[in-house]
Amino acid sequence: MRKNFKSVILTALLLLQILFTVKSWSQPAGFVAMDDSVKLMVRFYETDTIVVVLPDGCNIKPEDSVAVCGFVFWKEKPVYVFRQESMLKKADYEKHLQYFGPCFRFSKAALAGLPLGIEHNGFSYKGRLFRQPNDAFYFINMQASRIYTCRNGEGQSLAYIGFMAGAYQFYVFSGNQIIYSGFQTDGNTSLQLNDMDALRDAYFGPDSYRDQVRGLFADFYIASSISDTSGFNNSVKDFDDFVSGLCRYLDVESASLPRFVTYFYQTREELQYFIAAPLWSTIHGKSFGDINHITGLNMDICKHEAGHSIIGSAIGKAPSAFFDEGFRQASDYYFSSEAYKHDLEVFRAHRNNLSVELITGESVLFFRGMENYSVAGIFTHHLIQLAGLEAFKAAYRENRMEALIGELGYDWQKLIDDLNAKTISL
Repeated sequence: MRKNFKSVILTALLLLQILFTVKSWSQPAGFVAMDDSVKLMVRFYETDTIVVVLPDGCNIKPEDSVAVCGFVFWKEKPVYVFRQESMLKKADYEKHLQYFGPCFRFSKAALAGLPLGIEHNGFSYKGRLFRQPNDAFYFINMQASRIYTCRNGEGQSLAYIGFMAGAYQFYVFSGNQIIYSGFQTDGNTSLQLNDMDALRDAYFGPDSYRDQVRGLFADFYIASSISDTSGFNNSVKDFDDFVSGLCRYLDVESASLPRFVTYFYQTREELQYFIAAPLWSTIHGKSFGDINHITGLNMDICKHEAGHSIIGSAIGKAPSAFFDEGFRQASDYYFSSEAYKHDLEVFRAHRNNLSVELITGESVLFFRGMENYSVAGIFTHHLIQLAGLEAFKAAYRENRMEALIGELGYDWQKLIDDLNAKTISL
């Protein structure tokens, strides 16, 4: 009963925040506002069981299954049942269904009513073909009983999870970029739409796109409303040195990295509109693979987010928010003893935050406090010192952190106690 009550309270608070903030924020010119689609998404998950429907002949990878089942953070998680389309039972259609997999491998009946066309090896929208493996879309119906989270290729990132889709009813993704977002206005085919390519053009300006600043490893696009860019070229040279240095620390070839794209926005709110992040959250920088979004010309945030891009590309996807941010923080100690000293002081002041639950629990717990970045950094640094960087990287890549600490003769609590003991006298 207590869990259910807590779940109701969290859901109510989420919706109250959305209702309050949607009415109180301005938005960049030309944007369709984030609407009440979050309420649709919340309604979809207000059920005991969700049936994840896969195309016939398709199986879901373990890491994708974990990601799909872990999407809900604001309430007790529903039970997930995975079935291929032809194995659905009559009773399943009364449940909430999540269609997951290449859309062109489902039957036509399964996709009836979607506002896009199904093509050979992909889909189309507004006359544009989306056939690349990393093209994807998200759609939730008006009854909040069906969600479609379809990507063309297996082994690609789940864009709808990366962007926490739900602020809009409909998204089209290409790689790590939103191409369209919007919601139904009437019928099944009419959508009020954000054409994100056109909005980026208008916000950053055609001249910015032609004359973007190019570094050795990244292209930088600056909002046309940011007028003072003096010294930015020197900042880019410093950024190039940072990338080279991080690659040396990680023992990876910088030439193997994908070329990054970085967008600089005038305000946090404008950044969040472009990544469709509800403004009740606070995001000053965000990394989506090879694309980073930064508030202002803040090169500290830029380096932090680029570090995530580099680690993700060179090492692999983080096993959790704790180690995602912890490894990123710890990598800064290679460049700066002051960064280590700062985080150590924060850790000492907030050592009670460090718990097994913080390390292994939901990301929402980690992001409740900025001090947890430093706590995770010091803990991760300690683990790297014990295991060695190569062993740590392998465990990070293979999502086997608990096995790593077991091989070292610890469990989570013993490692926490060991760190606390060793940092009391430092």
